Parts: sequence; C-alpha cells; structure tokens
Amino acid sequence: MKDIQDEQFIVVNEKDEVIGYKSRYECHHDKSLIHRAVDVILLNKEGKIAMQKRSIQKDLYPGYYCVTASGHVSKGESYEDTADRELKEEMGVEEVRLERKDTFITHAEKETEMIAIFVGSYEGAYDFPVDEVESIHFFSKEEIKKVSPITPSSIESLKRIKWL
Repeated sequence: MKDIQDEQFIVVNEKDEVIGYKSRYECHHDKSLIHRAVDVILLNKEGKIAMQKRSIQKDLYPGYYCVTASGHVSKGESYEDTADRELKEEMGVEEVRLERKDTFITHAEKETEMIAIFVGSYEGAYDFPVDEVESIHFFSKEEIKKVSPITPSSIESLKRIKWL
C-alpha cells in the first residue's frame, strides 16, 4: 500500500495546540510544519521489545527498524485513536492496554513531529501487511544497542523510555 500523499495530518504549534491541517506531502516537505504522530512500543513477557523492519515501499525510512507501530495522527483522530489504529493496521494487534509515557518534538531529515509514546505488553500473534512491514524482531535492552538502522523518531522514543 502506497502512502496517501493527500491524507490530512494535524498541524500543531510547539505547545501541541492544533493550528491547522496539511497533507502528508506538505508535512513531509516542510520542516516548519509540526504534525502529530505516535510511537507504540510493545514488550513481551521476557521484557523484549517488538521492533518492526519497515517495508521498502514506505515513503520515509524504507527498510529501517522502528518501534512496534508508528504513524501520523489524521484529522479527526486523537493520539490514543491513532495508537490503536496503527497497532491494528501494522501489526494486526487489537485491544492492548497502552499507557502514554511522553510527548515530544523531533526534527528529522524531512519533517518535524510531535510524537506521543505509548507502551504496552502483548503476548499474542502479529499479523502484519507486507507492504507496510517487512518483518518483526524482538530485542532485549542490550541487543537493541546493536540494531541499525533505526528511524530517528524511534531512537528518540527508545531514549525517552530509557532503552537507549
């Protein structure tokens, strides 16, 4: 599935107050547009983090590792709605209790995001679409330090939950 370039994202100021809506394309080509996103981190009973390897079809960071699920908050959604939606779309995972841990601004090569981090535990099966996710891998805190490449926002999220 190719990313929809005219999908409307929520644009915010540095205080995370909504100031408007812009397309995916505009947000990914104008670093001055801070847009909302989520990073969802699931841990298994062994305390290992589920990391996905992004499909090479993705418009940003194809083939990179990132947290369990991530995505942009679309017009009309909350951070919580997006976290649940992205887990279902990218991992086939539903009804996981998530705890919001932090919200921060990150500046990447082509975009600026206001990211909310969610963490939860999960032991079930993962069913991911291969056009979104190439594979899923589980890493301990020690193993994650050797994983490369990892998306910039995932690196920041992992630092904020004290995994890097």
